[in-house]
Amino acid sequence: MIIIFRFDVSKEKLSSITKCMVKKVYNWGILAPGNIARKFATELQQLDNAHIYAVGSRNAQRAKEFAEEFGAERYYDNYYDLVADAEVDIIYIASPHGLHAEHALLCLNHQKPVLCEKALALNQKEVDSMIACAHENNVFFMEAFFTPHQPSYKEAKRVIESGELGKVKYIQGWFGFNKAPYDNSLRLMNPKLGGGALLDIGLYPVFDALYFLGEPDQIIGRADFSETGVDQGVSIRFDYPDGVTASIFASFVAASGLGTDIFCEFGTLRLRRSSAVDQSLDVERPGSEVKHYKWEASVCGLKQEAAEAMKCLDENRFESEIMPHSMSLKLIKTLDIIRHKSGIVYPERD
Repeated sequence: MIIIFRFDVSKEKLSSITKCMVKKVYNWGILAPGNIARKFATELQQLDNAHIYAVGSRNAQRAKEFAEEFGAERYYDNYYDLVADAEVDIIYIASPHGLHAEHALLCLNHQKPVLCEKALALNQKEVDSMIACAHENNVFFMEAFFTPHQPSYKEAKRVIESGELGKVKYIQGWFGFNKAPYDNSLRLMNPKLGGGALLDIGLYPVFDALYFLGEPDQIIGRADFSETGVDQGVSIRFDYPDGVTASIFASFVAASGLGTDIFCEFGTLRLRRSSAVDQSLDVERPGSEVKHYKWEASVCGLKQEAAEAMKCLDENRFESEIMPHSMSLKLIKTLDIIRHKSGIVYPERD
């Protein structure tokens, strides 16, 4: 059985309905125009209530090129001028995660709402300071962790909570690729900048276990280190009460792809995606036809976290119910434990 979600409303009618519902068009500022910022901005252009207004970079030429590519009205060769721009309504932070705390505090102390890329920071101490700053300034703050905003994850959560497949007994999550040889001068391989598999890709299957099972009673972690000292691979096990477990694997040197399998008493859920906008869910039950869910790109992707951020601003909320501060804290706390168990260290930050 294949289930594909489509909308029968015409583009013209949908546009008319959307415009009637829009309360405000938000001027977005992009802090650090790298690869992830380009992906985010491409999707952001699909939202009627979002306008890419300004970009800030330490490199004036990069800022100018990004502004021209996405039609931004202003570009800055520093971050201070970006956050000081009175016309900027919300800032998307896309700098390396070793710099997130510094940049988030800069934005929040200038009363700018923030959507900050994952990993939110290098450790819980930094995340604590970011959330505290948001509270002190009464400013919206959310980690840009896109998976819980996706229809595939919402449907998987609904199936599990319905009880139709019984209790979750085991989760297996993985994310791996191999693009060797690696340039050891890049952030990905630099421990001082938080490089390594855990914070770059391993946090996705870690999040999945936390999202579907909660915090474990015990964590076991093992890392495979590169010549630069970063974790090029990490294997993790979560133990829960009643023999429930989760196995997690992430690697820069194993082309495993990515996915999450959730094994329940009476069936299995299989989450897959080839990109942010190409995702699916299979629900398998012995003796029954497999239910294959597939969603159109228009309802998937990074734009969903941006839409949630603007919805929160419309409703004068300071955090998201989909990705609340408590979930970000739970995630970074778990990542810190994994690093401690695996011997992963970020010099001068731990």
